[in-house]
Amino acid sequence: MYLLSQRDARAREFDLNLRNPLSLPGTGWRTVSPADLPAAQRVLDLRATDPGGLFASSARLLGPPHAWCVLGDNVIGVTGWSGVSLEDQYRAVHEGAAAFIASAMLYLRVSGKDAGAALDALSPRAVSDMPVGGARFVLFTTPAGTVDEEAVVVRTGPDRFEMSCGGGKPPGWLASVAEQFDDVTVGPGDLRSFNIKGPNRLTAAQSLVGRDDAELVAALRPFQSCAVRPVAGGEARVVRTIIGYEVWAAPDVLASVWTHLLTERPGIVPCAWDLLNTYRLECPDIVFALYPVDMHSGTTLWEVGQGRVVRNSDGHDHVGRKALLEAEYSPRLRLVGLRSATEVAPPETGGVVLDRSGEFLGHVTSAAFSPRHGRTLAFAHLLPQCTPGAEVLVDDTPWTTTPLPVAGAR
Repeated sequence: MYLLSQRDARAREFDLNLRNPLSLPGTGWRTVSPADLPAAQRVLDLRATDPGGLFASSARLLGPPHAWCVLGDNVIGVTGWSGVSLEDQYRAVHEGAAAFIASAMLYLRVSGKDAGAALDALSPRAVSDMPVGGARFVLFTTPAGTVDEEAVVVRTGPDRFEMSCGGGKPPGWLASVAEQFDDVTVGPGDLRSFNIKGPNRLTAAQSLVGRDDAELVAALRPFQSCAVRPVAGGEARVVRTIIGYEVWAAPDVLASVWTHLLTERPGIVPCAWDLLNTYRLECPDIVFALYPVDMHSGTTLWEVGQGRVVRNSDGHDHVGRKALLEAEYSPRLRLVGLRSATEVAPPETGGVVLDRSGEFLGHVTSAAFSPRHGRTLAFAHLLPQCTPGAEVLVDDTPWTTTPLPVAGAR
């Protein structure tokens, strides 16, 4: 029994030209005031979830949200709360522990003896060889070799995988690929999550579980997970990534753990999208790209700095493999960093990047002011001939291109 339906892959078309990321379907970026959100949901048919009432309880304990963030048709979270300053959030992610509700995710369960093989067929990064408890960051591909969706996939049993899809949608070819196997069931996962970042993230994650489970959490290596019993009750799973610890649980359990965090763990600061956007651009450990703005169905893995996933593949066949291999030496764009020469306001997503003579180079995909750098930082899709260190113009102000992750904090 297959619980998800998709359009026939043959009906899909891909625009592989360098273009404004907001011109692609489902990539509009906006903020909506709390007062206007109900009307916006009705008029724009926005998808919004509040698993277990996390945002409602946060508003009661932290003050009303400043605004809601909308990516495409998905309400992905709040910009911040009136009772938590952006300065406190910034200090927490760099000096303490910062917790983020991962409300934008779509959670799926893929099970059956062929589940691993079906997921392998969707990406150059296989998951069928993971041990139980293992996790991987996976970029799923389209037939054109471009990015279809991104997810963290966790193997929770010999024949069971749970996945959190960052774009809020299932991989586009999951259902049709699953139909080619004898024993694969795809359905919604009854899960939600929040994550903890910052130098004290391990201690913070341990404080949410019992003593024995705290030792299990401490023993995790990156992209491993373990089942735990939170002190707030219920059952959960802690997943360690490169930059943090994720807590996955059923919505009611997660809500209890989150409320416990807000009321009993003052050393963990709740954070929101205004801070996360700055952190993404500053992050020194990974290229923290956002799907579907910094990478999407018009960008190949090579073009967004994920070529190592293809090179390190075991060579198994998957959706878009031929097109992806052919695209290695003919990029149409590169995801690069930008650093403003002066203190300027962050440009809008989709802002045009020009060279010093006024010739078109590409578009800004994300931007935020960085206190650590003392400048505004950005990600951009630029023509491949634009090299690091080049001087460019955005909104008639000077910027410099830089490799990712962005270096050079003051």
